[in-house]
Amino acid sequence: MSTKILQHAFGGPEVLEIIDAPAPTAADLGPGDVLVAVTAAGVNTIDVMTREGGGMAAAGVVTLPFTPGWDVAGTVEAVGADVTGLEVCQRVLGLARFPREGSAYAEHAVVPADDLALTPESLTDEQAGALPMAAMTAWQAFADTTSVGPGQRVLITGAGGGVGHLAVQIAHLLGAHVVAIASEGKHDWLRGLGADETVDYRDPEAVGALAGSVDVALSLAAGSREAALRAVRPGGTLVALGGGAGDLEADAERAGVRFAATHVHTQREWLEGVVRLAADGELVPTVSETFALADVADAHRAVESGHSTGKVVLLTTPQL
Repeated sequence: MSTKILQHAFGGPEVLEIIDAPAPTAADLGPGDVLVAVTAAGVNTIDVMTREGGGMAAAGVVTLPFTPGWDVAGTVEAVGADVTGLEVCQRVLGLARFPREGSAYAEHAVVPADDLALTPESLTDEQAGALPMAAMTAWQAFADTTSVGPGQRVLITGAGGGVGHLAVQIAHLLGAHVVAIASEGKHDWLRGLGADETVDYRDPEAVGALAGSVDVALSLAAGSREAALRAVRPGGTLVALGGGAGDLEADAERAGVRFAATHVHTQREWLEGVVRLAADGELVPTVSETFALADVADAHRAVESGHSTGKVVLLTTPQL
C-alpha cells in the first residue's frame, strides 16, 4: 500500500484527506513514464488556490477527486518503455505535468520522464522538492518574459517568499542590481542571497522613494502590483504572475511601461537551467518549514499565512 492525499471537494485545508491505496507498479507505467518513490513535495500558492476551487480547478485542469501537488522529488523506482537517461535508484526532481494534474502529494507518483531531472548532490531532498516551480517561475520572468542583464536595476516585491528568494538569486546571477522588498526581519538574509538594496514593505515612504527607479519589476506579493508599477521607469517592464491584470495593463500602457503576465509551465529547458545553477551552488532554495504528509492541512495553512521565509515542503519520510 502507498499513502497519498486525496481531495473530494473544494474548500479549506480540512478537505485534504490522507488515505492508503494500492501502490503503483511498473505495470502501470505508460511509454515515457517514471515511477517515483516521493520523498518531498513542494507546497505552492497555486496548490492552495486549486484546493479552494480556483487556480487549476477554475481552469478546468483538475477534476474531483484528485491528488494535489506538482513539485516532486524522490527516487526512481521503475521506468517505462522509451525512457532514456534515467535509471532505478537515481534521485530526481521535477514539476510534474504542470499545468495538468500532478499528483505529487503521495508516497509514489507516476511522472513523465521529460518532466524530471537528476537531483544535484548539493541538494537535500527537501530542497529538491522546493526548487522546480518557484525557480522556473523566477527563471521565466527574468530570462524569457524579459531579459535581465548587467547594468539593470531589478525590483522584486515579496522577495522573502518561495519564488521571491530564488528570483533574488537569479537576478543577481544575471548581473542586475537587485532591490528586494520584504519584511525587515528578512533583509539580512536577502542581502546574503544577492540583494543590493532592501526595503520594508511596511515603510510607505521608502517604497514611494523607488518611483521611476527600476528597469524591471517582478510583482509577487499580494497587492503589490500598483507599487511595483510606480517603481518602473518609462520604457521598463512590469512582470506579474498569472492573469487578472484588470486595469493594470492599461495603467502600464499610459505610464509607458510594458506589462507582462507570466504563466509558468513544465518546460525542460527551464528545468535544466535552474538545476544547473543549483548543481553549481549558485541557486539554493531555503526551506523554512517541513511537514509530514499527514499534516498537509497545516502545510497549506503555513503557505496561506503569507509569512513563510522561502518554501514550505511536505516530506513522506523523515530527513536524517
